Amino acid sequence: MTKRSGPLRVLYVDDDEMALTLTQLQLLNAGMVTEATSDTLEAVGMLATEELDLILLDSVMPTIDGVEFLQLMRSLQFEYPVVFLTGFGVEELWEVVQEFGVLGILDKQKDRMVLPERLQELYSQFESGQAVSPPWTLDGPHAAS
Repeated sequence: MTKRSGPLRVLYVDDDEMALTLTQLQLLNAGMVTEATSDTLEAVGMLATEELDLILLDSVMPTIDGVEFLQLMRSLQFEYPVVFLTGFGVEELWEVVQEFGVLGILDKQKDRMVLPERLQELYSQFESGQAVSPPWTLDGPHAAS
């Protein structure tokens, strides 16, 4: 794998417009190049047209949820690393997505203030070939060491 140079390029997909805007601003302020959309079908198109390093994905969305989006991504041969940002059931989500090589699962409330740092850390681990398994939140009951 070729090492990335420059800022981390993130696609963030979330149906919550407020969370989408605030998170995009947070990542932009941290120096990340960030594309964001609440439309999962638009996101699929962006996978093919944007230069991306990482997908940040909500788990609960009305039309196509995060797991279905991940399955669609993989079926279309898009192998971008994925980090879920969710407000619901981190451990339960891990049980469902572990077979897809998810890089991390972060909690919207607990990890919000350190999100840019966590994304950078997870991506750096991905680039260096280190695995975080299972990918729990920073201060959750099974925090990665």
